[in-house]
Amino acid sequence: MMIDQILNMISDCSLAKTTGRFVSDKSYAYDTIYFMAKFILETADDENIFNKQLQRDRYIEYTKDIFQIRDLGSGAQNYMIETLNLLCFANLLVKQDNYNYKIAHKNILEYIAERIENAYIFLYLVVYQTFNNDDITDLYKKFISETSPAAKEAVLFDILSVFRNKSVSIGTIDTNWEKQLVKYALIVLGFANNSATVARTLRVKTHDGLIVPVSIKDISINVEGTRTGENSKKVNDYINFFAKDYVQNQLAPYMFINVPHVVVDTAINHIAEDLASLKIEKIIKETDETEYKSKYEQNQFIERKVRARNQNIQRAFKNSLLDHNAHRCPICGFEYEDFLIASHIKPYAQCDDTYDAINNFNGFLMCPNHDKLFEGAKLMTIDAKTGTIILSKQAQESKDFGYLHNTNIDKSLVECERRHYLAWHNAEFYRQNGKKC
Repeated sequence: MMIDQILNMISDCSLAKTTGRFVSDKSYAYDTIYFMAKFILETADDENIFNKQLQRDRYIEYTKDIFQIRDLGSGAQNYMIETLNLLCFANLLVKQDNYNYKIAHKNILEYIAERIENAYIFLYLVVYQTFNNDDITDLYKKFISETSPAAKEAVLFDILSVFRNKSVSIGTIDTNWEKQLVKYALIVLGFANNSATVARTLRVKTHDGLIVPVSIKDISINVEGTRTGENSKKVNDYINFFAKDYVQNQLAPYMFINVPHVVVDTAINHIAEDLASLKIEKIIKETDETEYKSKYEQNQFIERKVRARNQNIQRAFKNSLLDHNAHRCPICGFEYEDFLIASHIKPYAQCDDTYDAINNFNGFLMCPNHDKLFEGAKLMTIDAKTGTIILSKQAQESKDFGYLHNTNIDKSLVECERRHYLAWHNAEFYRQNGKKC
C-alpha cells in the first residue's frame, strides 16, 4: 500500500533532522506540493534528476501563472525552493549539489501528482511521523481533547517548547516565526481530524464563542487574497470539490478521531489540474527549440491540447460563457444552444495565464459560421472600443458575410474585461491584414 511506502520512506523524520526542512511557509499547503510535484516530474531528465538552476525560468513562469502572483516580485521561486526542501526532508528527493536533486522514490512522487488529495495525505503523514518521532503525539492528543480555547492554547505552548528544544530551523526565540512552525504542523493535522484552527500567535480561533475548525482554505495557498493579481483570479476549483471523505478513509489508522468509512467516488478531474499540466507543456514547447521548428507549430500543438486532451477546460469555458451571457450568437442571434461554440478571443497558446483559458470574458458564444470567421483573427475582428465588426478584404467580398462589415454587436459586450482580449484580437487582425481593412 502506498501509505506504508510513504511511512517507511519518512521513518527518520524529526525536527532535529538537518536534511531538507520540515513544513514551512509555502510547503504546509497541499496545493503547493501538488503543483510543484507535477512540475518536477515533467521536467526531470531521463536519469530522474531535477536541476533547479536549469529549470528556474520555467518554474517561476509556471508558479506565477498557477498561483496568479505575476505582479508580486520574485517570490515565486520560493514555492519551488520550499517544496524541494520538504521533499528532501521526507527523503523523496536527494540533493546532489547546489542545483541537482535526484528523485529517489518516483512512484511516491507520481502518487502525489496523481490527484490533489494525495498531496495532502503525504503532508499529513510527514507531520504525523515527525510528531511520533519527537514525542509530540501525546501532546497533540491532549490538544484535541481539551474543550476550552485557553486549555488548548496551554498545550500549544507545551508543543512550542518541544519545537524550541528540537527544531534546527526554529530561529529566534519569542517570535511569530517560531510559532508559525507549530501552526503549520497543527493545521495540517487539524484538517483531517476536524480540529481547531490555530493562528500564527498560537491562539485558537473562535467565532461567537465557538472554536473554529480547520477548513480547506486554511491548508490551501492558492486562495483569493493579498497575493491575487488585480486583473486575474485564482483557478482553484479543487478547493470546493476537495474529497475529504477520501482523505479520511485513507488516513483512518493514523488519525486521532473516529470517522465513519464511506464509499468515495473516483477522483474528480479538476480544471486547475488540467491547466497545470497544460501550462507545463506550453512552457516546455515554447522554450525547447528542439521540439518544433516554428512558433506556429508550437501554438498549433498547444491549441490542439486545449481542444482535445483537456475537454474539461473547454467544458468549463463554455459553461462560464453560458452562465454569464445570453445564449445566442452576438453576430447573428443564432440561439440553438447545442450548436453554439465557445470561441476564444485570445487563443490559449498566446496567453500568459491559465486563467485566460476559462475566463468567460476571453470569448463569445458563436454560431459555427461566425466562430470560423472569427477564429484566428484572420477574416474578422470586433473593435475593442466600439463593438464594430471589421472584415478582411476577402470576407468583405463574400456574398455570405460582406454585409456584416461595419455593423455592430451589443456594445455592453465590449464595455468590460473582454475589451482587454479584443485589443489583442484587433492587433492580430491588422497584423495579418494590414490597416487597409
